[in-house]
Amino acid sequence: MIVENKYFKDIKRIWKDNHNGFITKESNELLINSDDILKIVYLENNVPAGYVAVYTKDDFCKLEDFPDKIEKNGNISYIWEIVTDKKYMGKGIASKLMQYVLEKFKGYRIYSCIAKENIPSLKLHEKYGFKEAYQFTQDKEQIMLVKSN
Repeated sequence: MIVENKYFKDIKRIWKDNHNGFITKESNELLINSDDILKIVYLENNVPAGYVAVYTKDDFCKLEDFPDKIEKNGNISYIWEIVTDKKYMGKGIASKLMQYVLEKFKGYRIYSCIAKENIPSLKLHEKYGFKEAYQFTQDKEQIMLVKSN
């Protein structure tokens, strides 16, 4: 089951236990505290097992201090972060969350920034048709992906 804008303490716990250094504490705190970021939680037997956060304004590059090379016309959303609890890895939870986002944001151009070394996340995005928009370095090599949905 998927729920929206609930289980904030569980989002923090899942992030803390599973982020693997790819998502900063500051970024996660901004996600938790912002009303502009939709938090989507996947429940496995009524237990939060993963989440995805989506921002629907075009200033996400400024908020994340990324180079801003995105197209600003039309509907835009940004996958702020997507994290699955290690206890539930390999059960397709990230795929279910991605499918939910793609359905909910039909007609949007969806961006997502992934550390180049985060191979599982890159593979997930590629599986759903995301393409490279540009690369940059910010502590780590990053790839900005985009999908016209």
